[in-house]
Amino acid sequence: MALNQRSDAFLKAFHAAQWFALGFILIIGIVPLSLAVLRLCSVTQISPIEALTRFPEQFGAMDALRFTFIEALLSTLLTLALGLPIAWGLGRYEWKGLRAKRAMLYLPFVTPPIVAAAGFLALISPGGLLFSTGIDLRGETGFIGWIAELTGWQHPGHMLALIIAHAWFNLSLVIRFVEPIIAQLSPTWEEQLKMLPQGQTRAKRLRHLWLPVLGPSVAVAATYAFFFSFTSFALVKWLTPDFNSLESLLADLGGSAGIFNYRVETSVGVLAIAGLQAIMMLILLASAGALERKHATMLSLHEEYVNRRKHGSPPTQFKIAVYSMLIASMLPLISVIIASFRKRTTTSGGTVDFVWTLEGWQRALAGDASTLTLFEALQNSLMYAFLTLIIALPLGYLLASMFHRFEQNGKTRLASILDTLCMIPLSASAVMIGLGVVIGLLRWYPELFMFRYLPVLPHVMLVLPFLVRMLRPAFARIEPAYLEQVKLLNLSRFWSWWHSKGAFMVAPLTMAASLCLAFSLGEFGATYLLIRVGSWDSLSIMVDQLLGRPKFDPLIMPTAMAVASTLMLTTLVILWLSEQLRIRQGATDD
Repeated sequence: MALNQRSDAFLKAFHAAQWFALGFILIIGIVPLSLAVLRLCSVTQISPIEALTRFPEQFGAMDALRFTFIEALLSTLLTLALGLPIAWGLGRYEWKGLRAKRAMLYLPFVTPPIVAAAGFLALISPGGLLFSTGIDLRGETGFIGWIAELTGWQHPGHMLALIIAHAWFNLSLVIRFVEPIIAQLSPTWEEQLKMLPQGQTRAKRLRHLWLPVLGPSVAVAATYAFFFSFTSFALVKWLTPDFNSLESLLADLGGSAGIFNYRVETSVGVLAIAGLQAIMMLILLASAGALERKHATMLSLHEEYVNRRKHGSPPTQFKIAVYSMLIASMLPLISVIIASFRKRTTTSGGTVDFVWTLEGWQRALAGDASTLTLFEALQNSLMYAFLTLIIALPLGYLLASMFHRFEQNGKTRLASILDTLCMIPLSASAVMIGLGVVIGLLRWYPELFMFRYLPVLPHVMLVLPFLVRMLRPAFARIEPAYLEQVKLLNLSRFWSWWHSKGAFMVAPLTMAASLCLAFSLGEFGATYLLIRVGSWDSLSIMVDQLLGRPKFDPLIMPTAMAVASTLMLTTLVILWLSEQLRIRQGATDD
């Protein structure tokens, strides 16, 4: 009797903790953004609806909207053009070291955006690998300059660099959504279709089989690629400095928005641009969600290794495509490291040359070109990351378990509604979240500007929805029979939880923890708006500040690349450790 009472008390406490977690995420997701809207409405004396109608009147808004749509659309098309052949080749044929190839192709997507920007700058700047081939996307001389002069296209090199960088960053989305369907689809479908008139040619099979089968997954990948290109900030900021996207325009205007009787037109612009961008992002996320649900209800699947063995080794063209893309996926990352050891020099004849040196690393370690040293910035980044982990991971676990409990009790609709509410921060970009905190909290309570751990708040806001999305399927995969069996063993509460749920959640929690740490380490947009005290700078902010310094000092670039290399290597080490733990857990389970 006493045991049952203690068990009931524990369950009530656990359920109360779940409701607390739900309330917490709703508060941090809604309150800053709501306060920001109230502040802007108070300053401008207009409603958000009226601000939307004034969007075309805002300085630079229409140009930013046009540029954002064009670069996102072109980036998405290039991502699909490069990603679909790779996904087809990986999914259909036998490859040695398939896991390693997948990891290399997934690597760009988990690379901090500011590191990606630094990597492409290193590639296209003088001394970079692409520049050395005669293709000058940065200075736009030679062939690129000729294109600009012939067509009247302003800065085609910058636009090409941005589109290529976005495709590089988003390529793994196509592989992630499309390759499993190709790999697991039962080969009998294609064999049976070949016997029918509709399957006699490749074109007919494409129309009657592969388009219906792969269409939803391709659409999901395309929607997410468009979404991430649409909300890109660091890459736009550094690769297309003469153009503004909606995101970068928000960042430029945000510093002076929300102040009474000061540049009210800036507050109107922020309210209008943020409103339109939020609507666009909600539409994109809703479309992605609907397509993803359609993608999830798929077909009769088959064992991957059986299908690959049936099709054998990949043809030469797929080998060339996959290995070329593997090299391309590593080039920006390698370029960052190489550039950290190279310094620009000018010879007596006036020509520019590059020499190998450690001075960039020495400057970064000493902090001579920045507000703090490399290790101090690393300490700040790790502190923000681990605080984000400590707060977000338990909350994510509580929320995912809560929604799973509702689904088990037949309250599927309630679980779906609450899950949608928790996704509210995803409908705002990182810059919008940062603006929400700056305008919504700091304009009302300016003393918070001196709170050292303030960047942790937007990090938690941005990462929590991803954690919930990762952990919910993990709970759904646990067989209810395990809990029934454990109840027969009269174990303690901890061991009952461990054998019925805990042991099965180690791998998903490890992956979620690594995502949380990597995301916080590389987060740039919100942190860029929040950090106002130099001694609190993270590695991503330090890279941005160094890249923005005048380049007449030949050590600025190698110093910036040294800091970017540190951020990149720290992120990769965390992800590698997570993967090793996951593999070890899998081996233990086997």
